[in-house]
Amino acid sequence: MTKPVRAVGAPRRAPMPVQRVARRVEDTAYAARGVGAAAVSGDRPFVIGLIGVLALAVVMLSGPFQSYVDGRARVEALQTKIEALDTENASLRQRRADLNDPANLELLAREQQGMIRPGEVPFAIVPPEVERPLITAPPRSAQRDVAWHERLWEALTTVFS
Repeated sequence: MTKPVRAVGAPRRAPMPVQRVARRVEDTAYAARGVGAAAVSGDRPFVIGLIGVLALAVVMLSGPFQSYVDGRARVEALQTKIEALDTENASLRQRRADLNDPANLELLAREQQGMIRPGEVPFAIVPPEVERPLITAPPRSAQRDVAWHERLWEALTTVFS
């Protein structure tokens, strides 16, 4: 292939590769002008602006909305807690009223403290002795003192065996 040369009779023209690049740049700029003109003609600018405003609104309102939802959840949890505390307060008020009643107070003293009136004969029924299982751990002296690394080794061997 031969090397392109300058056009004859045009002393101030650029070399052919430069002319081709310049032509492509001009064509791209002309096409971009057409795309830009199409983007701003008709209803497109309104639709694009509306989408942009909606996106901005969503971004700006998402934080306060999340705070609102969290606040509502907290209010509901606190209302549930208030209802539970009101129920407990009512039961405590009833208990206070029961403890102020002399007949109820006497009944509690007889049942819980084993108190009797003068002249009454007290008697108690004692249940028979039953062998009960040992609930507490054996004394420390009966246990073998094992170093921490030996306990770790035993635990690992039981897990992996």
